[in-house]
Amino acid sequence: MKIQCYDRTVTVRGLRELGASNAQPFRDEVCAALPDRLHALEIDLSEAASVDAWGLGALVSIYKSVQRRTPPVVFRLLAPPLPVQQVLELTQMHHLFEIVPGPCLPPAEPASVSQPAAA
Repeated sequence: MKIQCYDRTVTVRGLRELGASNAQPFRDEVCAALPDRLHALEIDLSEAASVDAWGLGALVSIYKSVQRRTPPVVFRLLAPPLPVQQVLELTQMHHLFEIVPGPCLPPAEPASVSQPAAA
């Protein structure tokens, strides 16, 4: 896990899973890394294969912590893969957290067909 701070935004990257085995250290590390002046906290879930109830508990705990600040901090979950998105929806957490979908790829360009030059 890597925690980066840039211009009052903290981004957490490199989470492969968030569950019983690492939820408490994850919460402690993230909370310890938050500066006093914070605008946004973004947790990149793009590499997370799974999030269980312990992981959800850690996310809720961090969310509540930053919401108590004045002004409240923007809390975003970035690019959760489909299995993680399904857990968030099943548990109704997608209503609590701001979820930013993964990067959208532009539509594929139609294959160009070369035409013979007019004579």
